[in-house]
Amino acid sequence: MDVNLRVSDIIVKFLERASVNLMFGLPGSQTCPLYDSLFASSIRHVLVRHEQSAAYMADAYAKFTGKIGVCNGTGGPGATNLLTGVATAWTDSTPMLVLTGQQSLNHLGKGAFQEIDQVSLFSPITKWSTMLVKPEKTIETLKRAIRIAVSGRPGPVHLNLPSDIQCEHIEYDEVKVSREASCAFSIFKPCGDPLAIDSALNLLTESFRPVIISGGGVHYSSRAYKELRALAEHLNIPVATTFNGRGSFPEDHPLSVGRIGVHASMFSNRIVSEADVILAVGCRFAALSTSLWSNINPAAKLIHVDIDPEIIGKNYCAEIGIVGDARKVLSEMLERAKGLKYLGRDRREEWIKYIERVKEEWRKSKCYSGVFSERSPIKPQRACAEIRKACDRDTIFTLDAGNNKMWVSTFLEIYEPHTWIQSGCFGPMGYAIPAAIACRLALGDNARSVVAICGDGGFYMSMHEIATAIQENAPILACIFNDGFLGTIMHRQRDFYGGRFISVSLKNPSFADIAEAFGCRGISVDRPDRLKSALEDGLKAVRRGETTIIDIKIDGEEPLPP
Repeated sequence: MDVNLRVSDIIVKFLERASVNLMFGLPGSQTCPLYDSLFASSIRHVLVRHEQSAAYMADAYAKFTGKIGVCNGTGGPGATNLLTGVATAWTDSTPMLVLTGQQSLNHLGKGAFQEIDQVSLFSPITKWSTMLVKPEKTIETLKRAIRIAVSGRPGPVHLNLPSDIQCEHIEYDEVKVSREASCAFSIFKPCGDPLAIDSALNLLTESFRPVIISGGGVHYSSRAYKELRALAEHLNIPVATTFNGRGSFPEDHPLSVGRIGVHASMFSNRIVSEADVILAVGCRFAALSTSLWSNINPAAKLIHVDIDPEIIGKNYCAEIGIVGDARKVLSEMLERAKGLKYLGRDRREEWIKYIERVKEEWRKSKCYSGVFSERSPIKPQRACAEIRKACDRDTIFTLDAGNNKMWVSTFLEIYEPHTWIQSGCFGPMGYAIPAAIACRLALGDNARSVVAICGDGGFYMSMHEIATAIQENAPILACIFNDGFLGTIMHRQRDFYGGRFISVSLKNPSFADIAEAFGCRGISVDRPDRLKSALEDGLKAVRRGETTIIDIKIDGEEPLPP
């Protein structure tokens, strides 16, 4: 039987039917109707300490689960606080629904409290930003918003909700809401031109030095890691990843070339610079993964696969462009490859041997020797190695921006899909801890560990969310790479500005004491021989349900790989 419900009630019921189970946010006067509707909902609301963290959590949740992330903030400052996290989702193509409160329609334009044009604010960093002004358009608007967020190149969408519209009553048809919520996710995913796929296979089988570059479109969006591995193994082609592609291919696999780009291992960039054919899937060839567009062999024949035709050939000319969903294209490519009589595997035997030789050269390099250093302060390479050894293969790592991420992306191998959740191309600090909390909540009763890694500067920006982890019973392990500096900028001032250091030195308190003050476990480590036991103790505490912070004193002077 049809009944009349508030618009806010229908929004919540629609999201329930759309299988939303977590919403991240912080209430305000203009979202009170929405929160009143959440009171009896199956959706679990996660109370953050700052709206920026809510957007970070929604981004990480979507990357980890493959579902749409949902966050909210009240009008004015609540909305503007969301912007950095939404911009992160925009640059990383993460599906996200952003709900903001707004003053009543009849108050707008009169100098209402916290009034600002929020639709215009979000427009440059969303696929669609709109305000709900007609209650009867609620279901239609929600359906359109979600379809836009998850279709094509995914991304965030923004829905502004005036408080008076939220309180309007309209007819509720449960069957219609369920049908429309389900329909929102029924989207077409192109599988690529078969002729182009055949041409691509011909290039790959005839090549001597091919490389597959796997990006975020493989890892986070299409989740095509099985198809990627099967194709690489079938054709005997090595695989490199971008920052967002880490996790799509196990880095201890013989065919792994690791992460390419700035401050990567010397062999990774060397391999892509010498490749004769490159199959790039779900990657944009952005600045960081191309070392400012310098590491890709310009003479290589490029096969570029992406769901967005505007990306193909944008930064590097493509010999073959294939518009399609990464999983569908790789699956079709694999099926067609299985029907080929000649795969060219023998052509690549010397290439595979060469890759193993340059890997061994890297393991003998001065930079890599930091993994075994017994010096104090602790070499960041050693910290990465100890963290990797202490953690299970399927441990989920969430990363911040800065030198800490550069060290970890080079010296901490990633083996399983969705175990590398990072702030991506936008590079905001303060991401790791909120992201870890979101992943922990998404796991539910699963006992897998979640480890946040951040610098001391980044920790300052989100340490308040430790309280969220405790209140929400979401135990995480946070490892702080504490060098007493804003490390990335300190290195830049040292290397390019004659060592004229300004505003990069941090006078830090005891982060372990801060952790204890929050009511969780705090551990300080200043010697490499104590790292193993500290990590073991921290992980045991997390398994007992205690959020744990490990303050690792690292050598901030250690130069990153060139």
